[in-house]
Amino acid sequence: TGEGPGSTEGEFVDWLTISNQEESVRSDVQRIRNHPLVPREIAIYGYLYDVKTGRLSEVAGATQIGKAAGR
Repeated sequence: TGEGPGSTEGEFVDWLTISNQEESVRSDVQRIRNHPLVPREIAIYGYLYDVKTGRLSEVAGATQIGKAAGR
């Protein structure tokens, strides 16, 4: 925080426990999708990783939010 060089991306991180992980992933995908440096033709996906089973689960709605332009 404060003045000077550096990234402001830390303001988007909730350093406490995430109460709704799926909504958090959708929010992250939306933020990345709308970032001016991310080309519109690149698809962005959102998954949750289960550390106990090692499985990835696609987050409902995240793929639609992050879809590439023209697809």
